[in-house]
Amino acid sequence: MQVADAAYQQRLVDALNANEGFGQETRWFDGSILIESDGEQCWLKVYRGRVIDVLDFTPPLGYTFKISAPAARWRQLVEGERTFADLVTPGTRYFADRAALEQANGFAPPAIRIEGNTLEAYRIHEAIFHLGDCIAATAAQEARHG
Repeated sequence: MQVADAAYQQRLVDALNANEGFGQETRWFDGSILIESDGEQCWLKVYRGRVIDVLDFTPPLGYTFKISAPAARWRQLVEGERTFADLVTPGTRYFADRAALEQANGFAPPAIRIEGNTLEAYRIHEAIFHLGDCIAATAAQEARHG
């Protein structure tokens, strides 16, 4: 998933603007969401249920909140290995074997972090799950079609 790639960003914007749930949940949101993966950025300006601008960097005004993870964690989402809900929830629920279960750390940070104005992020938390679905679907589509 190349979040800074202009073609990927446009497909993501199109997917978000076509997603009815994202539109409904961001109807009264006026802010920006930064998606970050291994230093690459995709900044989305959201206004009244639509993404109205996209950049491959953070502009001087910053962002309302940021959703970030290493590429390996985004890959787990895209490949369906883990769900978005699992990746943004603190703690460990992903165990390859019994030894991993015995060493589980209930205080582990989430694999995908949400930072910044978390009050705004959690106010539109359902939209964030729609965003996660769109990120996964767009990246999976990109992987299938090159």
